[in-house]
Amino acid sequence: MKKIFIFLALLACCTANKGYSLDLTFAQKVGANWVTVPSGGSVTLTCKQNYLIDEYLGVTNNTTQTYCIWMGKSYGQKQASPFFDTFCWDKCYNQNETKSVACLKYNPGQTKYSDFRIEYDPQNNLGETVVRYTFWPTDAPGDSAWITVHLVSQSAGINEPSGAPALSVSPNPCSGEAVFSLANTGSAQGKIVIIDLLGNNIKAIELPAGTTQLKTDLSAFTAGIYLYYFQNAYLAGKPKKLIIEK
Repeated sequence: MKKIFIFLALLACCTANKGYSLDLTFAQKVGANWVTVPSGGSVTLTCKQNYLIDEYLGVTNNTTQTYCIWMGKSYGQKQASPFFDTFCWDKCYNQNETKSVACLKYNPGQTKYSDFRIEYDPQNNLGETVVRYTFWPTDAPGDSAWITVHLVSQSAGINEPSGAPALSVSPNPCSGEAVFSLANTGSAQGKIVIIDLLGNNIKAIELPAGTTQLKTDLSAFTAGIYLYYFQNAYLAGKPKKLIIEK
């Protein structure tokens, strides 16, 4: 009887440990820093017409288990053809390939910045392609994490701005009033956009043409990390990190 009890106890223990809960986070390079993006979040990668996007996104295994992780892609939206996009995981795939043919091993707590690569060529097209990249472990394909990537091709026409004004904010970290400063604005008219790490628009501040400095109250923001950038009808600047402290 004692042997049967021990056997059942061991069986229950092993069965409990068989449960899976894939917990991945991702990271986007913003300036010199890597900004964390949770599973289910999104990032936006931009390029000019006829230019390329070639970006790496970091991947972190936040669990205490070792996983061999597969990857696949699906489209939420496609810009006008022709365009070319591909992803690299265990290797780089052709545009029509939507699933990796091998998995990559991630140890507990491990972060890798060179496994997940995205390449996008809009050719002569303008617009946005939205791709969802999904990750799952070998032993539990139904247990997945994902990130949505917005690939945006913007115009660089002769009568349009060729680059976004240089934008900065102080103080940063901030807990109340902040001052946004712009350089090389010329006649650029647009807005400052503030988003959270999930890609949600939190605030948009309109900028009259020629604005070089603007004060705004951020005291209503929840403490955390945000991204801000300049945007107008033709382009969006590179997102920069804004830290709100309480």
